[in-house]
Amino acid sequence: MTPPAAPPFPRLLLSLCLAAACHEAYAGSDAVPLKATSTLSKTAPNGQQIDGPTHVEAEVLHGEGDNYFEAEGKVVMRNLREQVEADWIHYNQAEDEVHARGHVALIRDGDRIDGSELKLKLTDRLGDMKDVIYALHGKNGSVTQGKAKDVLFQGPDVYQLDKATYSTCPANAQAWVLKVDQLNLDYNTSLGSGRKVQVEYMNIPILYSPWLDFSLDDMRKSGFLSPTYGVTTNRGLELVTPWYWNIAPNMDATITPRLMSKRGTQLGGEFRYLESSYHGSASLEVLPNDQVTGTTRYYGMLNHQQTFDAHWSGSMHVEKVSDSTYFTDLSSLVSQTSRVNLLQDGSVAYNGDWWQAAGHVQRYQTLQDPSNPVTPPYERLPQLTLNAKRSNVANSGLDMDFSGEFVDFIQNSGSLVQGSRIYAHPSVSLPIDTPYSTFTPRLGWYLSRYALDKNSIYRPDSQGATPTGGFADSSLNIPTFSVNTGLFFERGMDFAGKSYTQTLEPRAFYVYIPYRDQSRTPVFDSGTSDLSLDQIFQENQFVGVDRINDANQLTLTVTSRFLDHDSGAENLQVTLGQRYYFSGQLVTMPGVTARSGSNSDLLGQVSSRISNKLWLSSGIQFDTASSQITKADFATTWRDGPGRLFNADYRYTQDSVNQIDFSSEWPLAPRWHGLVRLNYSIRDARLVEGLAGFEYDAGCWSLRSVIQRLATTGTTTSNAFFLQLELNGLTKFGPNPLDVLKRSITGYVPSSQLAQPDPSLPH
Repeated sequence: MTPPAAPPFPRLLLSLCLAAACHEAYAGSDAVPLKATSTLSKTAPNGQQIDGPTHVEAEVLHGEGDNYFEAEGKVVMRNLREQVEADWIHYNQAEDEVHARGHVALIRDGDRIDGSELKLKLTDRLGDMKDVIYALHGKNGSVTQGKAKDVLFQGPDVYQLDKATYSTCPANAQAWVLKVDQLNLDYNTSLGSGRKVQVEYMNIPILYSPWLDFSLDDMRKSGFLSPTYGVTTNRGLELVTPWYWNIAPNMDATITPRLMSKRGTQLGGEFRYLESSYHGSASLEVLPNDQVTGTTRYYGMLNHQQTFDAHWSGSMHVEKVSDSTYFTDLSSLVSQTSRVNLLQDGSVAYNGDWWQAAGHVQRYQTLQDPSNPVTPPYERLPQLTLNAKRSNVANSGLDMDFSGEFVDFIQNSGSLVQGSRIYAHPSVSLPIDTPYSTFTPRLGWYLSRYALDKNSIYRPDSQGATPTGGFADSSLNIPTFSVNTGLFFERGMDFAGKSYTQTLEPRAFYVYIPYRDQSRTPVFDSGTSDLSLDQIFQENQFVGVDRINDANQLTLTVTSRFLDHDSGAENLQVTLGQRYYFSGQLVTMPGVTARSGSNSDLLGQVSSRISNKLWLSSGIQFDTASSQITKADFATTWRDGPGRLFNADYRYTQDSVNQIDFSSEWPLAPRWHGLVRLNYSIRDARLVEGLAGFEYDAGCWSLRSVIQRLATTGTTTSNAFFLQLELNGLTKFGPNPLDVLKRSITGYVPSSQLAQPDPSLPH
């Protein structure tokens, strides 16, 4: 009968005893230490029992069967969970509990905790450790390091540290450190909290709190966000202390008190929600008794999107402020200070696959600048739309389109003509395409009917015009015909030792629309579109349907591209285009003189990738009759990787715009980045926006400083100063300039997201 095999642990103990007996015989040989490697076996998950051997290295080792063992002298105990190093280790196998003393180290998955004594149930992760130095890894790869008098292990990846320090900086260069009486770190929920907290930066205390909690890897959690502060000319010294409420995974809120030394205390809040069939947000800001104006000021916003089923959907967007200067007085963002009309809109839509219908009610709150007053836009109460498109109807090759609308235009100020409009625009086209050409004839019809408020027919329309005898109810019935055709050629060519494919793409677009008198039809929401290489291929040169131009015209353009033969990348594109008129213009917008020439301005556009770092683009509109440039834009971008860029742009529109715009983010020295934006109006001799600042990223902390000057209205400006200190892995102090920088500098990347040079290497 075969005797039973010895259990695993006694076999291991016997092997170690035999090795110890032969120790002196091999004392002169070089030992080859074992190293943990993921290629041998997978690490067992925290908190789970494991099956596998326990390896022990020590100068002295003894034990009792499967009950326990004791080891002394440079002890290394290793299993599939972790590795424990110490001068002395006692391991109770039945309880899965280790007791270690003297130069203790607990190592697992890159985490390392050193101390003088350890008692720990390995599977349950329950126990304590004294005189601790630790380095722990978060879920996002961040490393936190510090010291503690004692550490309590309270489960897998849950720690309580007494008299502790905490920092994401290297142990030998802790520029900032969190000192706490009691620190709790839960890497399962990625939450940290502390009692009697002091934050030191460069050995200087900058924050004290009896209690503080924070996210270990930027996960959402309830609590106070870092306060921000700043100084502006309109509001004085500002202090903002937001409180964040993580209500649920799909719902949160932020309550934001804002103290302004020149204005008073404002209270703001934002609520956000997200469900499978709907989502949205709501905001409210209230400033009671503004110390400058003596009035209560507020801003409110509600935005909601809803999907009822596969076909039906709806939305609502409502904004309102207490007065016209709310944004110019209380905001430093040009996207806010330049707002004129605040939308108040509700809609319901139906999607029937090849057709769509929608209903809107829409109005605006118009904010007035006394130096540049504007006429409030019409309200649409209601607006009903219907659009449809079918391709290859009945396999005939014909495409059919339809767009239609009913709108009731109301203007509460009573200063404009009011009424309703209904229109329909059906069309049919026959596209004929080959690999080298396209040919598409199209036949359409504009049908409209205007029913006006009889009490308002002598008031002006949105263009400020009133015809002799006033406006009148009218109907329009206008057919349209167009042909859009183009060719495509290409050839291979060599230049400067490289192979390219050059294309030649001529295109022609003919439009005929007969004249219909529209002089007594009001303009509710239409205007003249800017001439461009896209617009000259539209049948109607007006935006909207209150005016349909008469046309007997031909548009010709030619485009040539130079493509890299190997990669297909476009290195150069050149386009020229012009429209030719075969009859004079009869339909115009009110107050606009009819054109006198037989052709439009000449349009040109060039874009080029000079190299992988340099891009150029330009567009020009040239009046061939007067030999003058009426519009031009020249832009260039140099980008040598993230954080190394220059943007330069020049914009010109005759009698309107003459601006230069320059922005840059560039390294000034290792870890230092300079930031600048200059938008200057040559025509007005005025700075539209100026911005200058710097960023310094030290790895575990970063500093941003930005000064901004912004034209808020035609005659007023606002100055702002941002200074933000970010302690990575903990919090941010000071006003956040990131939104301003991203808007002002195209291509901006925060320095904390850039790869930093090794400070030990020469620069």
